[in-house]
Amino acid sequence: MIRPKIRRLPVVAAVVALALGITSCGDSGGSSGDAGSQDLGKATIVLGGKVITWAPAYVAVCEGYFKDHGLDVDVTVSPQGTTSAIAGLVSGDALAALTGAPPAVAPIREGAPVQMLFNANLGYSVQVVGSEKMLAAKHITKESSLEDRVKALKGETVAILNPGDSIDQLLRFVLPKYGLNPDKDIRMLALNNYSNMFAAMKIDKIGVLAGSPPNGNQAESQGIGQILFSGDEFAELKNYPYLVGSANTRELKSDPDKIKALVAGMGDAMKLLRDDPEAGKPCLRKEFADLDQKTFDAAYAATVKTVPDSPLITPEVFKALSDFAAAAGKPLGVDYEKAVAADIVKEAIG
Repeated sequence: MIRPKIRRLPVVAAVVALALGITSCGDSGGSSGDAGSQDLGKATIVLGGKVITWAPAYVAVCEGYFKDHGLDVDVTVSPQGTTSAIAGLVSGDALAALTGAPPAVAPIREGAPVQMLFNANLGYSVQVVGSEKMLAAKHITKESSLEDRVKALKGETVAILNPGDSIDQLLRFVLPKYGLNPDKDIRMLALNNYSNMFAAMKIDKIGVLAGSPPNGNQAESQGIGQILFSGDEFAELKNYPYLVGSANTRELKSDPDKIKALVAGMGDAMKLLRDDPEAGKPCLRKEFADLDQKTFDAAYAATVKTVPDSPLITPEVFKALSDFAAAAGKPLGVDYEKAVAADIVKEAIG
């Protein structure tokens, strides 16, 4: 088994990277990315955050699936969230940026050379966590109704990663269902990363935080809060493409074999996780060794249930994204053909 090469970029390096470039994407070559082909060289993919819901990417590196298709992938984690991940993609520093769907659509709408490639997570895997102090003050328990749990957010400061991110959009979708105005009844505070969120909750600077697994599970295990609700409690979000991989359109044209190898490797990892969910567990455990076993098991179990049947973002899946954005008051402003590089994905998965 090939151990994943996961590295975190220091903040200063990330800032410099936006202007100067952090790493080469390798020899652009022209050979096929199929197994047994010539070496396609190295490539960097950057994650908008280190969350367990990126299981297919971690497994694809760990199990050697990218290398099976001729591509040596180096995974980096953006220290400044999805904003710098997308910036690295636009500047050409990364072959792909792996982020939530909303930040992936934003640069496409603004005319940047970006298209979404694949979907890695179906459903809305955001866990909204209330602090123990807030829960006690509002008499909320796990047995409280979903309506009461949502309404408990009124008057609270809610930590998000960045304005317009998946947390922001979930709150704009959910709160109006229960008579709350996300711009008036809560205060969203962008804290850029989960470490800042946890630190703020521990000193009572915020009453609520939210994020992808394992962050909600981890807050519970640390005793600083409880999961109030999660996006997967809303049936209309069942087919929502929560996490997507995006590519630079210049790379799509100049080096399609690398892109196809990337998609094929992700597809292989998704198949493993669907067919034999336990098989990916050792790879993920290495990446999240700091989690206690109970937290890891809960987050992993929730994650494997969200792995899609195919990496292809279908028109139906895109419609779920578009409908959600409209309901949240943030219309996508782009159509399927402009947003999704479907043809090259179809070629990659056969």
